[in-house]
Amino acid sequence: MNNHPLASTLKQLRLSGMATTLDVRLQEAVASRLTHAEFLALALQDELNIRQQRKLAARTRAAGFHEMKTLEDFDWDFNPRIPKKDIYELATCQFIREAKCALFLGGPGMGKTHLSQAIGYEAIKQGFTVLRRSIFDLVRDLLAEEAMQEKESALRQYLKPDLLIIEDFAGKHLPQRSGEYLLEVVMRRYEKRSILVTSNRPVEDWGKLFQDVPVATAILDRLLHHCHIVPFVGRSRRWPGAAALLNPKGAGPAPVETSP
Repeated sequence: MNNHPLASTLKQLRLSGMATTLDVRLQEAVASRLTHAEFLALALQDELNIRQQRKLAARTRAAGFHEMKTLEDFDWDFNPRIPKKDIYELATCQFIREAKCALFLGGPGMGKTHLSQAIGYEAIKQGFTVLRRSIFDLVRDLLAEEAMQEKESALRQYLKPDLLIIEDFAGKHLPQRSGEYLLEVVMRRYEKRSILVTSNRPVEDWGKLFQDVPVATAILDRLLHHCHIVPFVGRSRRWPGAAALLNPKGAGPAPVETSP
């Protein structure tokens, strides 16, 4: 750690970004004969960069992203049938500004989770708040005994973020009444804040999995009203043989059903 007298002052002022690069900037100032204003501008930019990185890291952790998944890391060549244009349009986050929704539909292993989190990361970089949860975690939270006693407190964490990402939607049968709580989340976010949903199942199956067709219909009605539906078809990254199992006659990958 540098021993320049400025280091102690920067520490007291909590300007750790400037303190971290102080030695380098002082050497640069001498070598390049920087003016005082040029040196100060570079040092202040270092502070801003460090603060931005910390803010981004904190928001990423708060969003529930356990590992970083970005658009740059995604292997588009593996499954060229994924609508790349639609994904990058969503990554502009205009749908969040317009309080619209997005739905990724398709079989397992096609990149829905990766790309939903990548869009969430782009949203965080643009200053939006994001929360990612699997449908099972969300339902568990809302059905827990403590959540039943403090309903508004339990709901608040799902109502506040600019973008709520719900993964594995309708992946399997859910406990009774879970649809009612999910409907409340969808209704209260409707036309106010965005939801991005990933699902392996066609929307026609949702009523059976929620064990409540009217509730599932009400959820779909609001979720799909202002919604970008992105179909995922092709090979599974985790198990390329999955398509053959689903479509054993060799006629190619089984089609993915989407709502009109």
